[in-house]
Amino acid sequence: MTLTEIIDSFKTKLDPSKIVNSLEKAASFNDESENDSEGNDSREDLKINPYNNSGNDFAKSSNAIRISKNGEDPLIKLIDVWKIYQMGEVEFAALKGINLEIYEGEFLVVLGPSGSGKSTLMNLLGCLDIPSKGKVCLNSKDISELDESELALIRGQMIGFIFQSFNLIPTLSTEENVLLPLEFQEEDRHISRQKAAYLLDIVGLTDKKKNLPSQLSGGQRQRVAIARSLAVNPPIILADEPTGNLDTKTGDYILGFLDGLHEREGKTIIIVTHDLDIVKYATRVVYIRDGEIEKIEKRTKNEPEGLK
Repeated sequence: MTLTEIIDSFKTKLDPSKIVNSLEKAASFNDESENDSEGNDSREDLKINPYNNSGNDFAKSSNAIRISKNGEDPLIKLIDVWKIYQMGEVEFAALKGINLEIYEGEFLVVLGPSGSGKSTLMNLLGCLDIPSKGKVCLNSKDISELDESELALIRGQMIGFIFQSFNLIPTLSTEENVLLPLEFQEEDRHISRQKAAYLLDIVGLTDKKKNLPSQLSGGQRQRVAIARSLAVNPPIILADEPTGNLDTKTGDYILGFLDGLHEREGKTIIIVTHDLDIVKYATRVVYIRDGEIEKIEKRTKNEPEGLK
């Protein structure tokens, strides 16, 4: 299927505003060893930041989803959240009475073993599911009270998803995969292509824009997934085991990139993982086991384990 056919098959009728704050500072995260195939710095062809140029559209829109700048109010708040699944005649509680507040600009790591409920928690944080009991509030809105079109709007504008399995569409090129969220937001096609080119330059994949996912390494596919997650410049990046399928060197590159987005862009980063090494990037760590929060630990970034 072509990109247009996929969009026509899945797109809901939304008229969302465009989130267009600057990604300019993120460009410094590009790995200089991965310029185009001839060794040229592809950023020379990107003299205009398309996110800066379209800023007026965002400012003028009355429908734009905005993040509260009141630092005292949590960006995401879970109140006595339960998630219960019916398995035949037996009920299974994947989450049991979760209470959690996440604030704008945090780098939060949700840490737990397999089966702990962390993936279920991620689905709730990303508005991919709603709780069986309790409340999940995003930007002070209870997601259980929103209809599917409203949830789709929030997912499309506020949250960038990075999945362990990348979730790239195999029949689309690198560029088309990055364009996909912008197509859902009905972004102008010319501007969309400028943004896709800009993001692929940031992650060092300008020379791979026509490649299919099958023609990319695992690390390159994850970087495409990151570029796609940034397409609408969402304030929240939600990552599920982002280094799970990567070697150590590539995993460190990906985490360094996300850390840079947090430090330079002020994005709220939430990583769900079982990998203890990721904890060093966190400002807070939520330890979860058997569907319950064991403890929440505030940290200083890059603080060695044992010096908490």
